[in-house]
Amino acid sequence: MMRPPWLMGFSAITQSAVAQPRISQVNPCPSIFYEEPHRDRVLAPAGCPPNAATLRFERQQQTSGSQGVVVPVYPMNGRGSVIQTPFPESRQSAMSDDKPLRVYATITPTAGTVDVKLKNNTNAGISYQAIGQTQARYLAGGQEFVLRNLPTPISITLVRQDGGLLKVIPTSTSNGTLAVSLDETTKFDDNQGVLRIQKDGQVFLN
Repeated sequence: MMRPPWLMGFSAITQSAVAQPRISQVNPCPSIFYEEPHRDRVLAPAGCPPNAATLRFERQQQTSGSQGVVVPVYPMNGRGSVIQTPFPESRQSAMSDDKPLRVYATITPTAGTVDVKLKNNTNAGISYQAIGQTQARYLAGGQEFVLRNLPTPISITLVRQDGGLLKVIPTSTSNGTLAVSLDETTKFDDNQGVLRIQKDGQVFLN
């Protein structure tokens, strides 16, 4: 039986409406920062509600009277479980009150934004995410990609999907882009998972 023309048009409109994809929203404050054990060991991203580690760090800064740098850590392995990374005394971290954070590079932001070129020099895929700006993405071995117009401050998480160790080497370039080399390492103390660019262009790793 043939449908009336008006009913066919209504059906087409309904199917079109149902077929519209749902746009996922980027979560700037992942729940992992508020779950054990990370809520007590890892600072929450800038602009997010403070967790226990952030509150403790702020109290330390008020007591010492010095300026601190918030460096959130969000490491995950390729199977999606959290890597519980210990903090040996030899490593510098935002939780340390007796050692200054090391500045690995300095870049000049343009109108408060920076470009970051990631180059994967490993044979493994690397998952990366600009917290609050992008979803988690995948960079194959030997490939490179440029993240453009990232607002500062910004944190970028970097994780090898095979669970291996990763050495991050940031370098300032002449054209104002931060070049980040992602290399394999066998030393646990060299393992890094978060690149943090401050509003003034200073680059920190953790």
